[in-house]
Amino acid sequence: MTFSAVQMLLSMQMSTMAQAEMLSTGEVISRYAAHADRDFLLSELKKQEVHDELVARGVDPNEAETRLAALSNEEIASVIAQMESDTAGGNGVVGALLTVFIILLVTDLLCLTKAFPFTRCAGR
Repeated sequence: MTFSAVQMLLSMQMSTMAQAEMLSTGEVISRYAAHADRDFLLSELKKQEVHDELVARGVDPNEAETRLAALSNEEIASVIAQMESDTAGGNGVVGALLTVFIILLVTDLLCLTKAFPFTRCAGR
């Protein structure tokens, strides 16, 4: 009887042993980055304005959260990249207006135009 008890104890102990593996720094960073990106998207979904927009478009916010949780790390990275490019594209108008302002300012200073009353011509 004791032999079978010892054998059962040893077999249970062997099945619960932890497995250790070496991870590179890049693998660890990518795992944590994927978790951080997923948490970021979940926090964005919980914002009131996002919630209201989802409801206005006929999307159940709980269903969106469930689908977000089911995305792979690569899909999460793709969504984050899309959000960043959309945000960068939204600032293109501001960049264009700033460029036009600088061009007009320089041409005013070079006495080529007179677009702004607060500039003085450098040639005079």
